Amino acid sequence: MSQTIQLDVAGAGNAFEQGLELTQQGNYADAIAHFEQAIQLNPTDAILHSHLGWAAFSLGRYDTAIHGYQAALALQPDLETAHHSLGLAFYATQQYEAAIGYFRTALERHPNLEDIWFCQGYCLYATHRYEGAIQHFNAALTLQPSYYEALVFRGDALKELGDWEAALASYGKALELQDADGDLWFRWANGQKQAGHSQEALNGYHKVISFQPEHWEAWYGQAGSQMKLGDFEGAIASYDHALNLKPASYEAWFNRGVALKNLNRLEDSIASYDKALELRPNDHRAWNNRGGVMVSIGNLRDAIACFDKVLEINPSDTKAQQNRAVLVKRLETSQG
Repeated sequence: MSQTIQLDVAGAGNAFEQGLELTQQGNYADAIAHFEQAIQLNPTDAILHSHLGWAAFSLGRYDTAIHGYQAALALQPDLETAHHSLGLAFYATQQYEAAIGYFRTALERHPNLEDIWFCQGYCLYATHRYEGAIQHFNAALTLQPSYYEALVFRGDALKELGDWEAALASYGKALELQDADGDLWFRWANGQKQAGHSQEALNGYHKVISFQPEHWEAWYGQAGSQMKLGDFEGAIASYDHALNLKPASYEAWFNRGVALKNLNRLEDSIASYDKALELRPNDHRAWNNRGGVMVSIGNLRDAIACFDKVLEINPSDTKAQQNRAVLVKRLETSQG
């Protein structure tokens, strides 16, 4: 019997070595087959199960990876790196609670590995535990101050807590490391907008557009910043770019109408509100604004019709009630 076991172990070893060679070549599918063969010959070897998990993870076969790492830990609970690897497999399948447990054990064993601190932090971020996420990102950054992803996601977590200035500081440090990341510039620009820094936001959106000219949200954000700065001509041009990329953007048509009204381009403003109302016919804001422009051009009947529509949608709108009453009185007076 002992000779048979020895033959099985030897056969498993051969299959294992072939699997390792295949992984070095990047041939993970065939490597998995060899690791599975090795496990059939020697199912009690935790290393074989762990390498099966590694090859399956590399191929994106996360369920197989999870099964492999779990089997390895069942056989050898203190197996080096297995808790971290199993956490990564659960992380990859968005099973964050399970991942958190394994990362916690991995951190107890390897407290100086910044990648584990980051992954645990991301899991906490993904499950809306932002304070804990920030603590873990900070720990990763203590170990590796130039950890780009930790800086970015720390900024995201701070943003979720409403701490825009701290979020901007974290994004700023990340941009010092990689200043050609359009997505990060977009985060930074949005943060500047939320912090009330319109000029900085405008600069940020301009950066995004320089990297990603078809980023419609950046064009929309740029237009909003131009509106805040009183550059209505620039805002209209930016809204036009945004609408070329996304013609069904209600907010772009609506805000374009506001910008046109500010330039006293009243007919164009009405046309823009009409486009907005084609997309959202029951939006009382657009009807209210359209009514106001109708008053400006002296079309009182159409203005009253707009406020009637507002009150049909929102009967408690006191401003529309007052505007309608004033216009009806003016119309009656003009008619003698």
